[in-house]
Amino acid sequence: MKIKSYDWLLCGCHALSEVAIAYFPNFQYNSSAVRAFRRTITEHPALPQQLTEAGFTPHTQTLTPQQIAAIVRCWGTPALVYEMIKENPYLAIPKMRKKI
Repeated sequence: MKIKSYDWLLCGCHALSEVAIAYFPNFQYNSSAVRAFRRTITEHPALPQQLTEAGFTPHTQTLTPQQIAAIVRCWGTPALVYEMIKENPYLAIPKMRKKI
């Protein structure tokens, strides 16, 4: 399978859902990819602080170039993440939260 080019990600602002789908293409629904994207941001040690400094909030719907740059610095490009998931399929399994 040929890996997609994600050059579009590095230019301009993008909807959070587009970026989430680029990083989490294995989810059946776009909303699931967005939830996984937001959850993974909070689980990363340094990314939440960098994004907050760049103006990211829990309600952000559009990512700025500065916010996207922080994500790419911490995670790499979606193509790199795709390769890591291909080598370690357990990374693509959504985590189950305990109900309170």
